[in-house]
Amino acid sequence: MFRRATRTLSMRFAWRAAATTFLIVGAVGGASIAFWHGELQDALEAGVADHLRALEVELDLAGIDPVAGAPPVVLPTPERFVQVVTPAGRVVATSFELASVGPLLPPADVLAAAPGDYVVDIDDPRGNGHRTLLMARRMNVDGEDLIGIVGASLGPAAAARSTALWILFVGVPLLGLVIGYGVWLAVTYALRPVSSLATRADAVAKGSAPWKLDVEPDTVEMSALAHSLDALLEHLRQTFESERRFLDDASHELRTPIAVARGELDLLRQEVADAPGAAAAVASSIEELDHLDRLAADLLMLARVRGSQVPAARCDLAGILRRATGTVMRESDQRRVNVRVRGTASTIGDENSLERAFRNIVANAVASCHDEVEVSLSETDGEASIVIADDGPGFPAEMTGSLFPRFATGRGRRAGGTGLGLAIASAIIAAHAGDLIAENRAGGGARVTVRLPSAS
Repeated sequence: MFRRATRTLSMRFAWRAAATTFLIVGAVGGASIAFWHGELQDALEAGVADHLRALEVELDLAGIDPVAGAPPVVLPTPERFVQVVTPAGRVVATSFELASVGPLLPPADVLAAAPGDYVVDIDDPRGNGHRTLLMARRMNVDGEDLIGIVGASLGPAAAARSTALWILFVGVPLLGLVIGYGVWLAVTYALRPVSSLATRADAVAKGSAPWKLDVEPDTVEMSALAHSLDALLEHLRQTFESERRFLDDASHELRTPIAVARGELDLLRQEVADAPGAAAAVASSIEELDHLDRLAADLLMLARVRGSQVPAARCDLAGILRRATGTVMRESDQRRVNVRVRGTASTIGDENSLERAFRNIVANAVASCHDEVEVSLSETDGEASIVIADDGPGFPAEMTGSLFPRFATGRGRRAGGTGLGLAIASAIIAAHAGDLIAENRAGGGARVTVRLPSAS
């Protein structure tokens, strides 16, 4: 869940929810701690001030003797500690905890603040490691000037703030992670129909499922999306069917008049055999008609490949490639080219269509190579790999990759080629759940790599 490489929508929502929770709750918590700490400090000061106001009455009842040499009077102060000193700095009254402690504050500083109160915080004189709030005031007891000092420990306030900060720094991140995880679960659950739609769409794209998602999500929004995608797929299916029928019909309609015209020209060639000019013109026309016939046959093949299901039969790819290579060598009369087929591999599919695909690829390589074409087959991790490499000039830039423009002839076009060879081969390979990639070799020449699911 927390790997940065996982760029899922649920992951993004989870991190944003966690970050938002951390920022908002952290800011509110920090402001609350500062506010309540200030309120606690004010309450502590108010309590000390109240005790200081009541100190003069307590001193009258305690019978303070400001005469020098008299021992300090111990006052009962269970909540706070007090100290009473003369302007000269002699302690005349004290709480039990400060019985052995000298003046807490310089009398001169307190007298300078009179008639107001002198407020300061110091290290706790009792030595407990906390800070102490002190408030001092000039008093008159039985006609004598005295200084009353009342103190209260700031330890409880500091402990409360430390606890609140610990909760803030530990609890807020945990809360953010919990909320983020909850959001991740909620979004993942909400997007399960999308995953089902994507899986089904992938199956449709690979031809292993009908042109229908056939997924019924349990929410109105996802159901509407599924129905819209089904409608889109149906429209695409009708479009592809219409294109396939058009190519099928056009190819059939073209081949009939081509055959008739070819027969008429064959007869005419016999009649004009004695006229060199006319015979050359007829031969050229026959050659163009043959090219047109091959073009119609290729268009028909392309239409059938795109609109048909692949039969599921085990195919020996090495045998198919040897037959395809033999056919190419006979048709092209390239006796000087050395074509080698090495390795073994197998797949599931239709032998005839695969032979046609490899025949197109090998013919393309043979037509453009200098001396040698090498075909290598291998199987690894459930994948059959076929590499067809030649030592020719290589592919032009627009013909590398896995998308092949139709009617592109590029390098060393064969006489009578239609420019549909690699497009047909790519469509056949794709129908077998494979892919075809064309690239140029670093040392010169071209390489076509075909990957198909292995039969094993």
